[in-house]
Amino acid sequence: MDLFDEMDEIFARLFSRMDREFMDDSTRLNGYRIIIRDNGDGPEGQDVVDESSCPSRCTREPLAEVHHIGNEVKVITELPGITEDALRLDVKGNMLIIDAGDADHSYLTSATLPPVDTGSMQKTLKNGVLEVTFTSLPDPSGIT
Repeated sequence: MDLFDEMDEIFARLFSRMDREFMDDSTRLNGYRIIIRDNGDGPEGQDVVDESSCPSRCTREPLAEVHHIGNEVKVITELPGITEDALRLDVKGNMLIIDAGDADHSYLTSATLPPVDTGSMQKTLKNGVLEVTFTSLPDPSGIT
């Protein structure tokens, strides 16, 4: 068997396995959160999440991204099927708690915030994507 025949066989086995696992009901989702700062340090990984797929009407933790851009901090997360009436936001210390739910969907997640003016919080929810914006404050530790 030549090298190309061996490669074809390997890829055939991989694709067969991917098809089986993709159709399997126990498929697991993996994700991570990213914090992007404008100080040139680049992305910083945070909170690896290993989440089982769940039937409708279960609580799941969507991934929340925190972006520090200029003088603003933006928290972005997906909340498919949620309306503004079913959305509850709360800031406790340096944590933004996002709790959203109705009869068909339920989401609960949080995001660690850098120093922000909590009174400046503005939210938009469009097409299942929540964006919460704060005015950033100077970091008391001097680290940006």
